[in-house]
Amino acid sequence: MPAKLKFKLVFCSSEDPEFPATELNAHSPHTVGWQSARFCEYPQELGFSFAAPVHLSRLQVLSHQFKIAAKLELFVGSCPDGEK
Repeated sequence: MPAKLKFKLVFCSSEDPEFPATELNAHSPHTVGWQSARFCEYPQELGFSFAAPVHLSRLQVLSHQFKIAAKLELFVGSCPDGEK
């Protein structure tokens, strides 16, 4: 059965001060979410880390109705032993 995986945001290429990327680490009705900085350069990048190797079968992205990305690319990898 699918379950939410715990993750940590480790990199963000830009953020709006009122919608910081750290909001992606919290999941509650009170979080405001992340937005890139106004007039930022594209592409925007977000990096996430998991505590251990995971099997990722689905990724859910929630977008504002007027701020939907035209394209999403997903890259996965692993760190060499001993690195985080």
